[in-house]
Amino acid sequence: MFRTIFERAAAACTQEFRAAPVSQPQLTIAGLETGAAGDVFAEHDGPIVAVPLQAQGWNTRLLASARRNTVFAIVEMMLGGDGSQAPYAGKKPFSKIETRIFAAFLERFAKALSAAAAAVAPTPVTLEAPAAAIDFEVFGGRTTAVFAVRLNLEVMGRGGEIVVAVPQTAIAALRQAFSRTSLKQDPEPDPHWSRQIEREITRASVALSAVLDERTMTLGDVSELRVGQVIHLTATPRSRVHLECDGERMVLCEFGKSNGVYTLRVDEFIDREQEFMNDLLAG
Repeated sequence: MFRTIFERAAAACTQEFRAAPVSQPQLTIAGLETGAAGDVFAEHDGPIVAVPLQAQGWNTRLLASARRNTVFAIVEMMLGGDGSQAPYAGKKPFSKIETRIFAAFLERFAKALSAAAAAVAPTPVTLEAPAAAIDFEVFGGRTTAVFAVRLNLEVMGRGGEIVVAVPQTAIAALRQAFSRTSLKQDPEPDPHWSRQIEREITRASVALSAVLDERTMTLGDVSELRVGQVIHLTATPRSRVHLECDGERMVLCEFGKSNGVYTLRVDEFIDREQEFMNDLLAG
């Protein structure tokens, strides 16, 4: 469930940016590991932005960190870049604006994390002041055992890694909540079985009926029908044909002829909501 919460948060954060007028990022879980805080952040000793996060409901602090390529990918995305220019390759320190932009992105992820954890172990996740180096006192020292979630960010053909670390002691205190909730989770669907069901369903045979026109008659009129009698319809060669399945209108088609046989060309699919309104108005 710990991993599931972060997966849901990453998916929610990605979904939020799809509605924004910026290049759409893809945030996914690249891995989950355990180890000492110093080992987890061993590769984050160069130019980085590190942001402590306060998780009050878990009675702990988290730490998120990203290196230069990730930070500048987020900066370009948040400022409306489209990836047409080469990524920044300079060595200058991060400016206050660049640091704040990364923090703004991380704040959205923190809100998504709070929402994802609400059903299991509720906690508001808030940001503290970002820094240019890892502060291991967030955990109590370099040797503190942590869970490290590695997030992979892809946007405009570039991106990188964001590491979010949580002290193991905090999660151990919530083990009962995580375990209890995990038992309630639905089993993961078998993709092979799902594909097999889809194939079998789509192979099912159905009968389609093409209806050119309909006319209301009394039962007495029907009983008096004779061979050779002509029934006048309101339809014309330009009228559209309803294609029905099991009495349900599915598609509107244009009537035609090709190579000596009658044909139907799909024009549009039936708007069921509009059909319902039309029936109400007609009634």
